[in-house]
Amino acid sequence: MHADDFDDEMPFPSWETPDHDPGMVSAVANELRSFVRSGRLRDCWHLPPEEVFGLVGVGGELLEHDWVRVDWYGPLELWRDPEHEVSDILYNGPPGDPFFVVQRGAMLNTGVTAHPQWIAWTQRQLLLRSFRLQPYEDWPAPMMQGVADGLRFAITRPPVSRDGGSLAIRLLPERWRTLDDLVQAGMLTREASDLLLEALAGGASVLVAGPTGCGKTTLTAGFTQAIGQRMRLVFVEDGGELPRGPNSLHIEVTEAAAFSQAVKFALRQKPGYIIVGEVRGGEAMAMLQAAATGHPGIGTIHAGSVQGALRNLERMAMIGLAAEASGGGQAAAQIVRGLITSDVVSLIVVQIGRTPRGRRAVVAIEEVLRQGAQGQSGDVFPTNPLFRYDPHTDCLLRVGNVNGAWGLGRL
Repeated sequence: MHADDFDDEMPFPSWETPDHDPGMVSAVANELRSFVRSGRLRDCWHLPPEEVFGLVGVGGELLEHDWVRVDWYGPLELWRDPEHEVSDILYNGPPGDPFFVVQRGAMLNTGVTAHPQWIAWTQRQLLLRSFRLQPYEDWPAPMMQGVADGLRFAITRPPVSRDGGSLAIRLLPERWRTLDDLVQAGMLTREASDLLLEALAGGASVLVAGPTGCGKTTLTAGFTQAIGQRMRLVFVEDGGELPRGPNSLHIEVTEAAAFSQAVKFALRQKPGYIIVGEVRGGEAMAMLQAAATGHPGIGTIHAGSVQGALRNLERMAMIGLAAEASGGGQAAAQIVRGLITSDVVSLIVVQIGRTPRGRRAVVAIEEVLRQGAQGQSGDVFPTNPLFRYDPHTDCLLRVGNVNGAWGLGRL
């Protein structure tokens, strides 16, 4: 591409040439944060933003393209400090409704309300800071999601949320926990951690399964930090959520239909592993095909059991295959099952859940056994349990030996 190829259809962002000194912009963010911590804004959230900025004498002079540089999110700042131990911030839309937060694992009504203009302002700031929106641009869609400054967000506005704009914020950790941290916290045992690292070193693919909020992303980050020291990782996510490695490429996909293409594109990036933040559609087929050609992957999937995870993977891969081949039926099902139960894929499912005592922990680790194209869609997948959670001892116990080539006879 030559310089002449750039035209008005490919503009540089307007914030490349700010009207205000960057140091001044940073000072505004620091001063606003100090006002939140001191409680000076406690009784101001019922007022619109312009009035609040006028009352405190800070922020009102900034234009919209200046706010792109300001790491500050209005009422969300009440809970952003790690000392609050808040994992989620939720706002449902109707004016006068309070914010809810998940603090130390419990859902709490904060009693804090905010002017509707603060909700709109916060939504816009999230979109600006995540580069989902350029200054002075209108929302392209009534539902949007992304990651900005450690905040993973999913937001809506009317007509999708009829009563007003909504916020669903997950606060990502400042420091992702390592596998050693997770072993120390009791999420899995040292023996299980070592076996899974052996599997990853041997080229097995790992599917981390569990319900919402059980720790799938946390465990995946533990894996990627461990293997990212010696392998090139290519991440495919709908937001830059997982931590970067020394040699890693992060591909952000904003449209569900583009996930399969992004996984295929990752094959051209010389990946040691392809990491899919969440498997939820036709990209499952692309992942299986990649693994079968020597490009193993790690992905998360929503499921309540190992068999549930494999059935969901099968269903999603069928969607991907149907999109590619414009067909389905039993032949397609056998192709998908043949990949899932192939020895060249070497698929392992790590199931996370809540123990009877309420803590998040790995409750099962099973490897999928070789079966080829036998069986029909909906049949039970042949698996070999390696670890199972024992409720009597409240511990993850070793229950079997490895059948896969990566550990056969050794583990």
